[in-house]
Amino acid sequence: MKKLFLTTFVASFSISVCAGYLDDWTNEELCGWTDSASIPEHIQKEINKREIICYGGKEVYELPSQKSMDGKYGTTFPSPDPGLIEELHSKHSLGPKSKMGGY
Repeated sequence: MKKLFLTTFVASFSISVCAGYLDDWTNEELCGWTDSASIPEHIQKEINKREIICYGGKEVYELPSQKSMDGKYGTTFPSPDPGLIEELHSKHSLGPKSKMGGY
């Protein structure tokens, strides 16, 4: 009987300790996990419990509106940042120009 009481006491203490450690986390800290490849299940449950809206690893009050990419001639894609293109060209050399077939 003593062992049963002791086991029950220890189990109830450990459950309360494990359940409460996310209570100290801020919403921003929880949302930071949403930017990772895989969100741990207990983090996702806490986000759902708090009813937090996360976007890009940050807490937001509403999701940003998405512009439609349907154009007159079908799906259009946003243009890349010209500064990024210049940065890529400066990092990578395409090498000498050659003819098809290696001639």
